[in-house]
Amino acid sequence: MLRRYTWESQKKRLQHYKQRKPETSSLYQIVFHSHEELPYVWESRFQHRYGCLRDEVTKTLKEYLNCGILAHGAARVYCDGCKHSLLVAFSCKRRGVCPSCGAKRAVKFAEHIHSKVIEDVPHRHTVFTIPKRLRIFFKYDRSLNTLLFRAAWGALSDILGIDERELAAIFTVQTAGEALNYHPHLHGLLADGHWKDGVFTRFAQVDLKPIEDAFAERVLAQLHKQELITDDDVAQILSQDHTGFGVWLGDPFHDKESEQFVARYIERAPLSLEKISIQDDIVTYTTKDGTAHEFDALEFLAQLSCHIPNTYESLTRYFGRYSCRRRGERAKLSPPPPAEEQESDYRQEFRKSSWAACIKRVYEINPLECPKCRSQMRIIAFIQDAHSIKDIMKA
Repeated sequence: MLRRYTWESQKKRLQHYKQRKPETSSLYQIVFHSHEELPYVWESRFQHRYGCLRDEVTKTLKEYLNCGILAHGAARVYCDGCKHSLLVAFSCKRRGVCPSCGAKRAVKFAEHIHSKVIEDVPHRHTVFTIPKRLRIFFKYDRSLNTLLFRAAWGALSDILGIDERELAAIFTVQTAGEALNYHPHLHGLLADGHWKDGVFTRFAQVDLKPIEDAFAERVLAQLHKQELITDDDVAQILSQDHTGFGVWLGDPFHDKESEQFVARYIERAPLSLEKISIQDDIVTYTTKDGTAHEFDALEFLAQLSCHIPNTYESLTRYFGRYSCRRRGERAKLSPPPPAEEQESDYRQEFRKSSWAACIKRVYEINPLECPKCRSQMRIIAFIQDAHSIKDIMKA
């Protein structure tokens, strides 16, 4: 069962939106004090475990330090009622490190999935996992994630015996385990049935064991084809009672709240600020079961680095009826809405994608509500000059 403590616990702590202070967090302190040293020690300390230090890692860590800091740019919002104004800092929009930008991205993803992709049918949350001994290959070659997507989708369509065009699924690859260890696995939304001539029919029963076996065979076959494992490795893995491959399928759900919650969950950021603490230069990452995992600051950043995706790396794939091609084909067959409705839809989509709308969906707090008179505030300027920001803050 999925836990919903993150959004609920944060919502209870807020009466109205408050400017966050990322520089006070443990994660910010770790990155601030250690990110410049990391490239100098990487080759000697971490390259044998994590491979070469990618430019994307150093760039993401550097830009994270600007996220939420007023001196690096802000939007000024103003209340016409009581003349109160405040500054809202820009975000870094990077993946893999910043929890704030990760939460925003998850909300936007969930909104897009619910309003633009999935159809009004029951769905299930599904998870595909692989053995520990195979995970190292994916750590050093991120392109292998495509192998997982294809293996999972191929196993589903083959075992269910249904044409791929009649099924529908969305998969995202998650690389972080509970202890921030490297654990590549797939989370997905699977339509709980199939379409035949436009008519949706629910699955009567889904036997997971054949799907798990087919998924394992496909992954092993592709790794063997690329000469990453041998015939003996394949035979040894398949001879075990528990191969390490796993397929999980949750109960069906058919409501907006569950659809958006699961979509946010499968797109979640790899780490949680609530799990990080620092004492005597030791970083502790505590898992849900209370187990404390200790690192020095550089080790922590090295561990975090493998969860930072490359620029333009796709972590989400759409399959079957939910693929971009199939959705495009159906859109062409549908008559276009009137011009006034198209404009309305555009404005509505803009509002859905806005910073204020995302904050409101996460915490159920309107960040553009004036904290003094509770009137609706508006953005009047974007400021990037640090001196101007300081002058406004002094006024």
